Amino acid sequence: MSDRNDIRMEDWNRLQHEVARLRVLVIVALLAVIALAAMSLLRKPEAPTKPDAIIRTQGLVITDAQGHDRILIGAPVPASKDRTRKDDASDGIIFLGKTGADRLAVGQTPTLHIDGKTYKRRGDDNNYGMTLYDTKGSERGGMASMGTGRVGIALDRATPPYEAIGLMVDDEDNFAGMYINYGDPKARGPAFEMGTDAKTAHVQFNGTDGLARAQLNLDDANKPAWQFDDAASAKAAAEKEQAAHGEKH
Repeated sequence: MSDRNDIRMEDWNRLQHEVARLRVLVIVALLAVIALAAMSLLRKPEAPTKPDAIIRTQGLVITDAQGHDRILIGAPVPASKDRTRKDDASDGIIFLGKTGADRLAVGQTPTLHIDGKTYKRRGDDNNYGMTLYDTKGSERGGMASMGTGRVGIALDRATPPYEAIGLMVDDEDNFAGMYINYGDPKARGPAFEMGTDAKTAHVQFNGTDGLARAQLNLDDANKPAWQFDDAASAKAAAEKEQAAHGEKH
């Protein structure tokens, strides 16, 4: 009986030691949790990660509320089932009207498009700028920097469809000038033209036959000269100028 009591006392003492050790472990664990919580509260909040500000993609199509393609962006612009014109694959931005016709092009200049027909223009594939179109998608004007070394602005008549007024600067000739065409496409030249190169200036009114009728020229010595011609004298002056030009070349 005494031996049993001794064993029970020994077990009781061991149990008390285990309980005491568990208390210590619990206290340590609680202190660790409190310390971690305090550290997280005292730590400065990290700055939010900045989103990537650059979007890289080959093409983008923006639609309206009805789901119709209205803005095409790409290099080249993406094909669109809603776009009336199907032959263009220029690099840039194309704005479409409600009917699908091109209304504005920015970037690489598309080939000339008038009344559903396409025409090659000077410096194609290397011209960049802005092109305006009417409600049917026919070109009505624009501004461009050409790969040939010329920059220009032009506005077109609707009927008949061709250039009405233009401004240009040509690097090769160091020329800057403007012209206004007659409304009759049968006219053989512009109605009015003016321009200047490095040292001379020129203003000229032409008849519908393309011959100069009134001119004001300022030469490289700043000497002005007026000239007025009727049909006969204008023709003679043009022939004389052509002969002189031929002798130089």
